[in-house]
Amino acid sequence: MKNTLTNILLVLLSLSVLAMIGTIFYHFLDTNYQTETAVPMSAELSTTFQGVYVRDESVISYNGQGCVSYNVPDGGKVCRDGAVANIYGNNSAIEQNQKIESLEEELDILKRISNPGILEMAQPSSLSNQVSQYYNQIAYYRDLGKLDSMNQSKEDFRTTLGSYQIVINQGTTNYTEQISMIEDQIASLKLQQQNPIDTIVSHDSAYFVSYADGYEDKLSIANLDSITKQDIVAVTNDESIKNDTIIGKTIASYGWYMIGMIDNTEIGFQVGDSVVIHLSTSAATTKATVTELRPGDSDNETMLVLYSENMTSDFVQHRTERVRVVKGDYDGIKVPRTAIRFRDIPEETTNVLTGEVTTTLVNYRGVYILDGEEVSFRKLDVIYEGDNYVLSDVNKDSDYLQLYDSIIVEGIDASGGAD
Repeated sequence: MKNTLTNILLVLLSLSVLAMIGTIFYHFLDTNYQTETAVPMSAELSTTFQGVYVRDESVISYNGQGCVSYNVPDGGKVCRDGAVANIYGNNSAIEQNQKIESLEEELDILKRISNPGILEMAQPSSLSNQVSQYYNQIAYYRDLGKLDSMNQSKEDFRTTLGSYQIVINQGTTNYTEQISMIEDQIASLKLQQQNPIDTIVSHDSAYFVSYADGYEDKLSIANLDSITKQDIVAVTNDESIKNDTIIGKTIASYGWYMIGMIDNTEIGFQVGDSVVIHLSTSAATTKATVTELRPGDSDNETMLVLYSENMTSDFVQHRTERVRVVKGDYDGIKVPRTAIRFRDIPEETTNVLTGEVTTTLVNYRGVYILDGEEVSFRKLDVIYEGDNYVLSDVNKDSDYLQLYDSIIVEGIDASGGAD
């Protein structure tokens, strides 16, 4: 009897082992899924085109004689009745003024370096860190093309380095004699300084540019509705309209437009969309609004009209330039399109008045994942459509795809079974 029971147990154990081996072999042959890990990814919905500025601009002219010395750099802000330029009888007067200005800047730096109050509080380690910081800023702003910021960092670098040298040399480094010499030079030059024979002012608060390009009347806000594709294509950054009578122009320091031709079939801009303009000539960006979409010569061509109220010097340097307009930035879970499936899932809804529960089938877009050996369907909350992938929003609901799930990309059919 004991031997019979033992034999039965051995047979059952053998059958279990064979069944397990058969299951493993079956899965190996028929459910050899290929998976891809669900990883985070960022995407940008944007388009790049040649943008043309449309602004309210006023040309400033001067019919007198003399040499022009500008008081405001290109893109600089000028107040109402503020001086944009002085007129001198000859170039030597301008050169003398420039030399005085340069010496005064030098004097200011040396005085800041030698300030006793600053030196008493200064620590060598702190100054050394600041020297490195300003040095890195110089390279950073140079790469960005921000010359004003770079020059300011150069001044800060020189001031801090000079103070550091005084501190570590315990006062043996001294700029007193150099300061005195520069003060004498400035006083001597000012005795010979000439007064301007005329001053050119801006009649409005605006941004100033020292050239006119000939588009001031054509590309005005009043003419925005009549600007065509041909007008846009013909625009160039020609600054050759300078002559003896044109001092420059002012650009109203309020809203301006940018227009350009795009393919809107994939981006899908709509009137009222908030976007961000990125300039190719600098790191400057600005928020803007889509105000108009005009049909072009073909189905995939649209004139995009943008409006912005952010006026800085970066946006007055050119008439036309390459720009990138971003409609949206998206962060989600990357899902290959080949893995996407559709499934009807029963969902219950309750009538709030009667309490009656109704079950309906809802068709969801999703993917199948492999959790161990178990295949499960997970919904997608698609926030971005790429060419060969989509981004699904990170959703805390366990019915949705989660980060680092194993997405089945091959080996499964639409119903969730093996191919």
